[in-house]
Amino acid sequence: MEVNLVRAIFIFNSITVTILGLLDAFAETYLPIAITSTYRYGRYAAEGKAALIPPIEVPKRWFKHFYEFAAPLSTYTLLITLRFYLGVGNVPVNILQILDILIGVNRQSLVSPEHTTLALVLVTIHCWKRFYETHYVSIFSNVKINLSHYIVGFVHYVGTISCLIGESNGFFKGSRPIVNWNGLTYIDYSCSIIFLWATYKQLICNKILSNLRKNKKGETVTLQHKIPKGDLFEYISSPLQLSEILVYLMLTIILRNSQTFYYIFLWVLLNQVRIHRTLQNQVFVFSFKLTLQTKLLFLGSNWSTWSLVVRRVI
Repeated sequence: MEVNLVRAIFIFNSITVTILGLLDAFAETYLPIAITSTYRYGRYAAEGKAALIPPIEVPKRWFKHFYEFAAPLSTYTLLITLRFYLGVGNVPVNILQILDILIGVNRQSLVSPEHTTLALVLVTIHCWKRFYETHYVSIFSNVKINLSHYIVGFVHYVGTISCLIGESNGFFKGSRPIVNWNGLTYIDYSCSIIFLWATYKQLICNKILSNLRKNKKGETVTLQHKIPKGDLFEYISSPLQLSEILVYLMLTIILRNSQTFYYIFLWVLLNQVRIHRTLQNQVFVFSFKLTLQTKLLFLGSNWSTWSLVVRRVI
């Protein structure tokens, strides 16, 4: 039986992150460091006795490597796609072979060329924006992350970019695309605007976080974590997580005919919610000793379906 490897990997990631989130919420004090170190790092690092076998860790600043890889890869994929859809070139055979391995030989043509191209343009912009953030905006401390985080980062972008073209019209041996550049709707254009707004706000919020570690001259003076203020931080508790969810939600709507991208969005959603609920709240409550205040998790007070983040004095 043929297996959609990308779908299987992201289902596995979603199940894993859900289980870890539940364990962290209800049984964190009973977990060995060997397990908690797989999903906590930096300001979220688990405290306790050292593991019998120390975890394999790499510097958190290696986050840069994700985008040194993903930004050129998305650009290359976009260029190949444009040449193919504009009729000036063919998809390299090795690309089709990789898609056969990752998504399946019998994958279906579900996504139109115009929707594929739009999604690739947006992802490429997002990846280069993240490249800029990690190289020229973010100030990384000397903390380390578990090797599993590092590996998952590369897996995520290989799976995401492969999924963008893997179920697209024409990306099959011997097939030719049927291009209709007027096929995009107001929904697609609206999603594109929200996508760009979300990734831009993510940049602004990262700049706010970076400035907390600088003096008025722009020099880095501390690596400590401080309470951010301004822009979206004034209205929601986790703008970085919200913006990432919005980015992938908009891509999911644009690629709504895909059968695989939904699983990528599910993984992003569960992972970002876990980061907020099981990690960030603990930092605000236990590390910063905030005065009593409440803010909505992700959205505003008109959305009663979302939980309140209660920050209290210890």
